[in-house]
Amino acid sequence: MAPLAQDLRYALRTLARTPGFVAVTLLTLMLGIGANLAIFTVVGAVLLRPLPIQEPDRVVRIFDDLTGAGARDAGMSVPEMQDLEKSGVFSRVSAIWPVDAALGGADHVERIELLATSPNYFELLGVKPALGRAYAQKDWVPGFFEGVVISDALWRRQFGADPHVLGRRIRADMDPYTIIGVMPPDFRHPGPTTSGDVDIWAAAGFVADPFASPPVRGQRMLPGAIGRLAPGVSIDAARARLGLLATTLAQTYPEYPKDLGWTLRVESLQTALTGNVRSTLVILLVAVGFVLLIVCVNVASLFLARASARSREFAIRQAIGASGPRLTKQLLTEGLVLAFAGGALALVVLGLASAALVSMIPPDIPRVAEIHADWTVALAALALSTLTGLLFGVVPALQASKLDLTIGLKDGGGSGAGQSRRHQRFRGILVAAEVALSVLLLAAAGLLIRSFARAVGGDPGLDPKDLIAAQIWVPVPNHPELNPYRDFPSRAGLVTNLLARMAVMPGVQHVALGTLGALPSRNASGNAAPFALPDEPTTQEQNRAAQFGAVSADYFTTLRTPIRKGRAFTQHDDSTHAQVVIVNEAFVRRFSADKDPIGRVIRLGRAPRTRDVQIVGVSADVQNDRLDLPTEPYVYFSMLQRPTTSLAVLLRTRLDVQAARTQLERAVRDVDAELPVFNVRTVDDMMSASIARRRFSLFLMTAFAASALLLAALGIYGVVAYSVSQRKQEFAVRGSLGATPRDILAVAVKPGLAVAAIGAAVGLVAALVATRLLTAMLFGVSATDPATFVAVPAVLLLVAGVACVVPGRRATKVAPIRALRGEA
Repeated sequence: MAPLAQDLRYALRTLARTPGFVAVTLLTLMLGIGANLAIFTVVGAVLLRPLPIQEPDRVVRIFDDLTGAGARDAGMSVPEMQDLEKSGVFSRVSAIWPVDAALGGADHVERIELLATSPNYFELLGVKPALGRAYAQKDWVPGFFEGVVISDALWRRQFGADPHVLGRRIRADMDPYTIIGVMPPDFRHPGPTTSGDVDIWAAAGFVADPFASPPVRGQRMLPGAIGRLAPGVSIDAARARLGLLATTLAQTYPEYPKDLGWTLRVESLQTALTGNVRSTLVILLVAVGFVLLIVCVNVASLFLARASARSREFAIRQAIGASGPRLTKQLLTEGLVLAFAGGALALVVLGLASAALVSMIPPDIPRVAEIHADWTVALAALALSTLTGLLFGVVPALQASKLDLTIGLKDGGGSGAGQSRRHQRFRGILVAAEVALSVLLLAAAGLLIRSFARAVGGDPGLDPKDLIAAQIWVPVPNHPELNPYRDFPSRAGLVTNLLARMAVMPGVQHVALGTLGALPSRNASGNAAPFALPDEPTTQEQNRAAQFGAVSADYFTTLRTPIRKGRAFTQHDDSTHAQVVIVNEAFVRRFSADKDPIGRVIRLGRAPRTRDVQIVGVSADVQNDRLDLPTEPYVYFSMLQRPTTSLAVLLRTRLDVQAARTQLERAVRDVDAELPVFNVRTVDDMMSASIARRRFSLFLMTAFAASALLLAALGIYGVVAYSVSQRKQEFAVRGSLGATPRDILAVAVKPGLAVAAIGAAVGLVAALVATRLLTAMLFGVSATDPATFVAVPAVLLLVAGVACVVPGRRATKVAPIRALRGEA
């Protein structure tokens, strides 16, 4: 340890003599390592950290797909779930059905999120409540079990963290329940929800009210299921066995015609939860890794220049007995000291900025609440610091160990021609690599910028100005006799009363109601449902799929969405008239491109229970999903012909959000005080939120690219500045022989521009290959977009030109007589 301690002391003394060099290096390292730690913290929490359940790798999500109709995750029927339970593939299977609910019993009705599960849900996951008990398989009842488990957040929000909450009675959708447990604060349902964390878990047998009894195989009411693989069954084996099960069931029951293509799909729970963000986060992690490489190259270039200036010191140390390896170890020690200091500063900054980091992350990224720095981040900081120190320290260390002793002793300042040329070549190679990596990041950022511009610049099919959206939940009690809106006339009457009351609210120009799926930019894909087009002989069965919703007559007027063909809904499109629908242009493009859609019939359901509806209008495409996704085929019903319990409100008004919320709550309360109003916000905000993930990726990638560009410019600046300092006498001779300042400037900047051009060429070739990995993140732009690949080298060469000209101008201002005397 004695030599190591000696090296450390010497390194600290040496670095203390160059505070400017140390400050610049530490700042660069802190930014490079800090950016990597920040992204690693997110990736670690979302992708790498195991789910907080027992043996998470044994738990899977189970989906039903209708491949023949082009519908994924089409929902599951209760008999299908029972088939899974008997398949022998799983030790336990639980339904998962997140729904809205109205929580009563307080001074106002609050909308909450309720998750209906099978009784074995908590046993399947292997989790226990922090207070009380969880329901279990022994609590199975045909309908809903009376005991419920609540979240820590609801316990604190509604019950003030009362430790005596167990046994309290609550009402959810008018049904009485008893609280039997409270989950820990760090537990969240490991799956999709409607619009937030689960507040209440409730168990059901799904074979009695409010569900069909006996259950219907063709009724896909369950969004999906989770299962724990049986002992000895791998996920690949589960896929194979479920494939055979699906084939057997399809041959046994008429509900699975061949052209429907029904099949079962299995994914690990972790993959199902994070699959849609995995590629984005991995790409960001790779990009920030490139930034760290550029930082290493930049710092290595600084160390190389510093080593060149210390060549006499190294020569003297060799002359008095220091070996080449000894000098190498000393320089590596100096690099590691700086790297560890930079890593420590990065950890401190990350700790201080962790809250700001989490606030930047889009809320639709799963497991956001679990993002925090822990021992793995500290370990990552240590590993990154060690790797960084070795990367930027090894080149100057090897160069110092190969020093020519005679030249070093003769050369007082390390300006020997051979030594300088060798160092300059190495610096040029390093900076070229830096430029190539910068081009990679600039190309990626350019593609994302172009994609973002396409997403926000597209036509959303509506006018978002002065448009406010909200949601109303109509309770659905488990016992039908408690439901005031259990039949069609009462639901249609509710819709009529709500529209009439909201239409007279002060400041409201237009108002419309629709199903949740009719909300613009709701940032949640709906499940496509199959249908048939009976006028096509080859498509008699349900081998088409589209999204379905219901809207009131003024829906398109309120959105200012044009009707391209046919007519809009009217108040006469009610239960006393034939059922009609309006389809969007995406529907026409996919299913009726060669036929006039007006008058065509869409057949829903299966024989003998089929229902025909007629197309009476074609609307412009409304972007119901995220702005950066293509518009899907959509079929609109009249709300008076298909009233629902999950209502979306759209108001065309000049009121602000708070005033609109107050007015809306009052209007709804006048109709029914048991109806909660929630998610009141502008459509502009909804559209912005729908591309929050893309904006987040764009911000980070642009920041990485800008950092890389700045570091590359500094590297090029350093190459030219060093070249000018070494060639002052040459430039003086050129000037005395008649060379103009422009001629001298051209010669001075040539090395920097050559390095930039070589690096840009290598980077462009690499970018043409690497950017193909971005395909999943692009919208409306090719991974080889010509505009981007022309703009990137142009920007880089422009920046490189500025970085070259600034030090190059010094060469034109050298006084020949002073330079020749060695005074300049």
